[in-house]
Amino acid sequence: MKTIIKYLQLPFTFSAEKLQAELSALNEQWVRHYNTNDYEGDWSALPLRSINGSLTNLFADNRNGTAFMDTILMDQCPYMKSINQQFACEHKATRLLNLKPGAIIKEHRDRELGFEEGEARIHVPIITNPQVEFYIDNERVDMKAGECWYMNFDLPHRINNFGLTDRVHLVMDIVVNDSIREMFDNVDPGRKKMTKVKDRFTKVNREKMIEQLLAMNTPVSVNMAKELQNQLLN
Repeated sequence: MKTIIKYLQLPFTFSAEKLQAELSALNEQWVRHYNTNDYEGDWSALPLRSINGSLTNLFADNRNGTAFMDTILMDQCPYMKSINQQFACEHKATRLLNLKPGAIIKEHRDRELGFEEGEARIHVPIITNPQVEFYIDNERVDMKAGECWYMNFDLPHRINNFGLTDRVHLVMDIVVNDSIREMFDNVDPGRKKMTKVKDRFTKVNREKMIEQLLAMNTPVSVNMAKELQNQLLN
Protein backbone atom coordinates (compact mmCIF):
# COMPACT_ATOMS: atom_id res chain seq x y z
CA MET A 1 0.00 0.00 0.00
CA LYS A 2 1.08 3.57 -0.61
CA THR A 3 -0.27 6.89 0.64
CA ILE A 4 -1.45 9.47 -1.90
CA ILE A 5 -3.20 12.83 -1.81
CA LYS A 6 -6.92 12.22 -2.27
CA TYR A 7 -7.72 15.92 -2.55
CA LEU A 8 -6.60 19.26 -1.18
CA GLN A 9 -7.83 22.84 -1.15
CA LEU A 10 -5.12 25.24 -2.23
CA PRO A 11 -4.77 28.50 -0.25
CA PHE A 12 -6.09 30.71 -3.06
CA THR A 13 -9.45 32.42 -3.27
CA PHE A 14 -10.33 34.03 -6.58
CA SER A 15 -13.06 36.54 -7.40
CA ALA A 16 -16.20 34.66 -8.44
CA GLU A 17 -17.59 37.94 -9.82
CA LYS A 18 -14.61 38.47 -12.16
CA LEU A 19 -14.71 34.85 -13.29
CA GLN A 20 -18.42 35.01 -13.97
CA ALA A 21 -18.07 38.29 -15.87
CA GLU A 22 -15.45 36.81 -18.20
CA LEU A 23 -17.54 33.68 -18.64
CA SER A 24 -20.62 35.73 -19.56
CA ALA A 25 -18.65 37.69 -22.18
CA LEU A 26 -17.70 34.59 -24.16
CA ASN A 27 -19.83 34.01 -27.25
CA GLU A 28 -18.25 30.83 -28.59
CA GLN A 29 -20.22 27.64 -29.18
CA TRP A 30 -19.73 25.14 -26.37
CA VAL A 31 -18.41 21.74 -27.49
CA ARG A 32 -20.10 18.57 -26.27
CA HIS A 33 -17.76 16.43 -24.18
CA TYR A 34 -16.46 13.47 -26.15
CA ASN A 35 -16.76 10.88 -23.33
CA THR A 36 -20.43 10.28 -24.14
CA ASN A 37 -20.53 6.95 -22.28
CA ASP A 38 -19.55 8.66 -19.02
CA TYR A 39 -22.46 11.07 -18.64
CA GLU A 40 -26.15 11.73 -19.14
CA GLY A 41 -27.59 15.12 -20.00
CA ASP A 42 -25.56 18.11 -21.18
CA TRP A 43 -21.83 18.27 -20.41
CA SER A 44 -19.79 20.59 -22.60
CA ALA A 45 -16.57 22.61 -22.72
CA LEU A 46 -14.78 25.66 -24.03
CA PRO A 47 -11.01 25.21 -24.51
CA LEU A 48 -8.77 28.02 -23.26
CA ARG A 49 -5.65 25.96 -23.90
CA SER A 50 -5.69 22.91 -26.15
CA ILE A 51 -3.75 20.82 -28.63
CA ASN A 52 -2.60 23.22 -31.37
CA GLY A 53 -4.86 25.91 -29.88
CA SER A 54 -7.98 24.28 -31.31
CA LEU A 55 -11.41 25.52 -30.22
CA THR A 56 -12.96 22.11 -30.82
CA ASN A 57 -10.32 19.68 -29.52
CA LEU A 58 -11.11 18.82 -25.90
CA PHE A 59 -8.51 16.08 -25.45
CA ALA A 60 -6.42 16.58 -22.32
CA ASP A 61 -3.59 14.26 -23.40
CA ASN A 62 -1.20 14.81 -26.31
CA ARG A 63 0.05 11.27 -26.78
CA ASN A 64 1.21 11.98 -30.33
CA GLY A 65 3.53 14.73 -29.10
CA THR A 66 1.64 17.72 -30.48
CA ALA A 67 1.91 20.93 -28.50
CA PHE A 68 -0.63 22.53 -26.20
CA MET A 69 -1.25 26.19 -27.03
CA ASP A 70 -3.51 28.93 -25.70
CA THR A 71 -6.66 29.37 -27.78
CA ILE A 72 -7.96 32.78 -28.83
CA LEU A 73 -10.34 32.60 -25.88
CA MET A 74 -7.52 32.74 -23.34
CA ASP A 75 -6.70 36.35 -24.24
CA GLN A 76 -10.39 37.21 -23.89
CA CYS A 77 -10.22 36.01 -20.29
CA PRO A 78 -7.29 37.89 -18.68
CA TYR A 79 -8.38 37.06 -15.14
CA MET A 80 -8.58 33.34 -15.90
CA LYS A 81 -5.21 33.63 -17.66
CA SER A 82 -3.69 35.18 -14.53
CA ILE A 83 -4.99 32.24 -12.47
CA ASN A 84 -3.42 29.84 -14.96
CA GLN A 85 -0.10 31.66 -14.66
CA GLN A 86 -0.01 31.29 -10.88
CA PHE A 87 1.12 27.70 -11.46
CA ALA A 88 4.77 27.93 -12.51
CA CYS A 89 5.00 24.72 -14.50
CA GLU A 90 4.23 23.17 -17.86
CA HIS A 91 0.55 23.51 -18.70
CA LYS A 92 -1.48 21.02 -20.70
CA ALA A 93 -5.21 21.52 -21.35
CA THR A 94 -7.16 24.37 -19.74
CA ARG A 95 -10.92 24.20 -20.21
CA LEU A 96 -14.18 25.60 -19.01
CA LEU A 97 -16.44 22.63 -18.22
CA ASN A 98 -20.19 23.09 -17.92
CA LEU A 99 -22.52 20.48 -16.40
CA LYS A 100 -26.09 21.62 -17.05
CA PRO A 101 -28.96 21.23 -14.54
CA GLY A 102 -30.16 17.64 -14.32
CA ALA A 103 -26.99 16.24 -15.90
CA ILE A 104 -24.85 13.59 -14.25
CA ILE A 105 -21.33 12.32 -14.79
CA LYS A 106 -21.21 8.60 -14.04
CA GLU A 107 -18.62 7.13 -11.75
CA HIS A 108 -15.35 6.60 -13.61
CA ARG A 109 -11.60 6.98 -13.25
CA ASP A 110 -9.14 9.03 -15.30
CA ARG A 111 -6.31 6.54 -15.27
CA GLU A 112 -2.99 7.79 -13.86
CA LEU A 113 -4.21 11.38 -13.58
CA GLY A 114 -2.81 12.25 -10.19
CA PHE A 115 -0.10 14.23 -8.43
CA GLU A 116 1.95 11.13 -7.67
CA GLU A 117 1.85 10.17 -11.38
CA GLY A 118 3.29 13.54 -12.39
CA GLU A 119 0.13 15.40 -13.42
CA ALA A 120 -2.39 17.43 -11.43
CA ARG A 121 -5.88 18.59 -12.39
CA ILE A 122 -6.90 21.85 -10.72
CA HIS A 123 -10.53 22.96 -10.38
CA VAL A 124 -11.76 26.50 -9.77
CA PRO A 125 -15.57 26.63 -9.51
CA ILE A 126 -17.09 29.64 -11.30
CA ILE A 127 -20.81 28.86 -11.06
CA THR A 128 -22.20 26.19 -8.75
CA ASN A 129 -25.12 25.50 -6.42
CA PRO A 130 -25.76 23.53 -3.20
CA GLN A 131 -27.43 20.71 -5.16
CA VAL A 132 -24.22 19.85 -7.03
CA GLU A 133 -22.96 16.55 -5.62
CA PHE A 134 -19.31 15.74 -6.29
CA TYR A 135 -18.06 12.43 -4.91
CA ILE A 136 -14.50 11.15 -4.97
CA ASP A 137 -13.95 7.62 -3.70
CA ASN A 138 -17.48 7.80 -2.23
CA GLU A 139 -16.71 10.96 -0.21
CA ARG A 140 -18.67 14.11 -1.02
CA VAL A 141 -16.57 17.26 -1.43
CA ASP A 142 -18.24 20.67 -1.45
CA MET A 143 -16.43 23.19 -3.67
CA LYS A 144 -17.56 26.82 -3.61
CA ALA A 145 -17.19 29.46 -6.32
CA GLY A 146 -13.73 31.04 -6.32
CA GLU A 147 -12.04 28.24 -4.39
CA CYS A 148 -9.12 26.27 -5.83
CA TRP A 149 -8.95 22.48 -5.52
CA TYR A 150 -6.78 19.54 -6.56
CA MET A 151 -8.44 16.13 -6.86
CA ASN A 152 -6.82 12.79 -7.62
CA PHE A 153 -9.01 11.78 -10.55
CA ASP A 154 -7.34 8.39 -10.75
CA LEU A 155 -9.74 7.57 -7.92
CA PRO A 156 -13.41 6.76 -8.69
CA HIS A 157 -15.47 9.95 -8.92
CA ARG A 158 -18.92 11.06 -10.02
CA ILE A 159 -20.95 14.29 -10.21
CA ASN A 160 -24.67 15.08 -10.11
CA ASN A 161 -26.09 18.51 -10.83
CA PHE A 162 -29.51 18.36 -9.19
CA GLY A 163 -29.71 22.15 -8.99
CA LEU A 164 -31.39 24.72 -11.22
CA THR A 165 -28.19 26.46 -12.41
CA ASP A 166 -25.21 25.43 -14.49
CA ARG A 167 -22.12 24.04 -12.82
CA VAL A 168 -19.12 25.67 -14.56
CA HIS A 169 -15.51 25.10 -13.50
CA LEU A 170 -12.18 26.37 -14.77
CA VAL A 171 -10.15 23.17 -15.10
CA MET A 172 -6.37 23.20 -15.54
CA ASP A 173 -4.14 20.20 -16.21
CA ILE A 174 -0.58 20.90 -15.09
CA VAL A 175 2.67 18.92 -15.04
CA VAL A 176 4.11 18.44 -11.57
CA ASN A 177 7.54 20.01 -10.99
CA ASP A 178 9.47 21.19 -7.92
CA SER A 179 7.38 24.38 -7.70
CA ILE A 180 4.13 22.41 -7.63
CA ARG A 181 5.53 19.88 -5.15
CA GLU A 182 6.50 22.75 -2.83
CA MET A 183 3.06 24.33 -3.25
CA PHE A 184 1.30 21.09 -2.35
CA ASP A 185 3.69 20.31 0.52
CA ASN A 186 2.96 23.72 2.09
CA VAL A 187 -0.82 23.27 2.14
CA ASP A 188 -2.16 23.21 5.68
CA PRO A 189 -2.81 19.58 6.74
CA GLY A 190 -6.40 20.54 7.59
CA ARG A 191 -7.00 21.32 3.90
CA LYS A 192 -5.51 18.04 2.68
CA LYS A 193 -6.98 14.52 2.66
CA MET A 194 -4.70 11.52 2.24
CA THR A 195 -5.67 7.95 1.39
CA LYS A 196 -3.99 4.58 0.91
CA VAL A 197 -4.07 2.69 -2.38
CA LYS A 198 -2.50 -0.48 -3.64
CA ASP A 199 0.93 -0.17 -5.24
CA ARG A 200 0.79 -0.62 -8.99
CA PHE A 201 2.85 -0.15 -12.08
CA THR A 202 2.78 3.62 -12.60
CA LYS A 203 2.82 5.54 -15.86
CA VAL A 204 6.27 6.94 -15.06
CA ASN A 205 7.66 3.44 -14.41
CA ARG A 206 6.11 2.13 -17.63
CA GLU A 207 7.69 4.91 -19.68
CA LYS A 208 11.12 4.25 -18.16
CA MET A 209 10.81 0.54 -18.83
CA ILE A 210 9.74 1.18 -22.43
CA GLU A 211 12.89 3.28 -22.94
CA GLN A 212 15.08 0.53 -21.46
CA LEU A 213 13.45 -2.21 -23.54
CA LEU A 214 13.79 -0.24 -26.77
CA ALA A 215 17.44 0.46 -25.95
CA MET A 216 18.06 -3.30 -25.65
CA ASN A 217 16.76 -3.59 -29.24
CA THR A 218 16.10 -7.33 -29.29
CA PRO A 219 12.95 -8.88 -30.83
CA VAL A 220 11.67 -9.87 -27.39
CA SER A 221 12.39 -6.49 -25.77
CA VAL A 222 10.83 -4.56 -28.65
CA ASN A 223 7.64 -6.66 -28.43
CA MET A 224 7.47 -6.11 -24.68
CA ALA A 225 7.91 -2.36 -25.23
CA LYS A 226 5.04 -2.37 -27.74
CA GLU A 227 2.79 -4.16 -25.24
CA LEU A 228 3.56 -1.55 -22.58
CA GLN A 229 2.94 1.27 -25.07
CA ASN A 230 -0.45 -0.22 -25.89
CA GLN A 231 -1.28 -0.29 -22.16
CA LEU A 232 -0.54 3.44 -21.95
CA LEU A 233 -2.93 4.10 -24.83
CA ASN A 234 -5.80 2.07 -23.35
